Amino acid sequence: MTVTIRQIAEKAGVSRGTVDRVLNGRSGVKPEVRERIMEIVDELQYVPNLAAKALAFNKKPVRIGIVLPPRDITFFEQITSGIQAAADELQGLGIQLDYLYADNRRVEAGAAAIRQLIDEGASGILYAMMDDDLIRAHIDEAAELGIPVVTMNSDVEQSKRICFVGQDLKKSGVIAAGLMRRMLRGPSRVLVITSNLQFHAHRARVSGFREGIAGSRIHIEAVIESFDRYEDTYNKVLMQLKSDSNVDGIYMATGHIGGCLDAVRNAGLAGKLRFVCNDIIPEVEEGMKQGIIDFTIMQNPMQQGYRSLRILYDLLLTGKRPDAEYYYTETSIVIPESL
Repeated sequence: MTVTIRQIAEKAGVSRGTVDRVLNGRSGVKPEVRERIMEIVDELQYVPNLAAKALAFNKKPVRIGIVLPPRDITFFEQITSGIQAAADELQGLGIQLDYLYADNRRVEAGAAAIRQLIDEGASGILYAMMDDDLIRAHIDEAAELGIPVVTMNSDVEQSKRICFVGQDLKKSGVIAAGLMRRMLRGPSRVLVITSNLQFHAHRARVSGFREGIAGSRIHIEAVIESFDRYEDTYNKVLMQLKSDSNVDGIYMATGHIGGCLDAVRNAGLAGKLRFVCNDIIPEVEEGMKQGIIDFTIMQNPMQQGYRSLRILYDLLLTGKRPDAEYYYTETSIVIPESL
């Protein structure tokens, strides 16, 4: 027998309008009431009328806000390509994407983007920025208002986000350490380049790398934050290389690869250092072809964007919550001969 919204409302002791707000992810329902209704939905195995809901979404589109670092960080173009691929599949089902680009050096900018989406009535949020208590508070507020948040690429742990989609970032750092240990057999000194340690993703990779070199004769000479900007990366790395000519390797966990490669070239160390980085973009391909980069570790950013949007839309359309808290994309290693 088909379960109706009226039956759910009667069992929960609330109005049909309250059940409708919960099933459609709208605000205005107390968290404990929302939780009780969802328990009854699961108990009665309620199946929504997807055709009717899709028609309603066409009349009033589902607005999904997407919070990303600045546009000039080109890596995220791969994530937005994945988001667009999912949006193309959902074409005609009433979906509206609103991109907000925030300063990745300021926690307040990420929080302000979430606040803007809450105030403007977003149905759900995809978030790929730094994590901090201020960010957690804003994500938790969104969740309590019935606006689900999916973190992608970089997580915000201990928040009320519904799940994380991205690479197993600590594992990525451990893999990088394993590669470096195989190249540097004797006592060695390495630089670790990252973007911003206020990002969970960036901290996790550095943490994994530290764990992976434990017990070896590799020493981290410095951890350099470069904020994904060419000038910061180039100047800080070049200064470090010129002041310390005994560096044997570089692990570029995150950051502006072009700035790092130019610093290595201008320091006269191209091909003389062991170099591990992440992802495939034109600068990485060129660095591998020139014999500067030994390995790059892949994380499939397009799949991160695609899966994040599908998870969020399925939740908004059907009420189906994710089956897992963490959705890890595959991790693979590319060498120059792979190109």
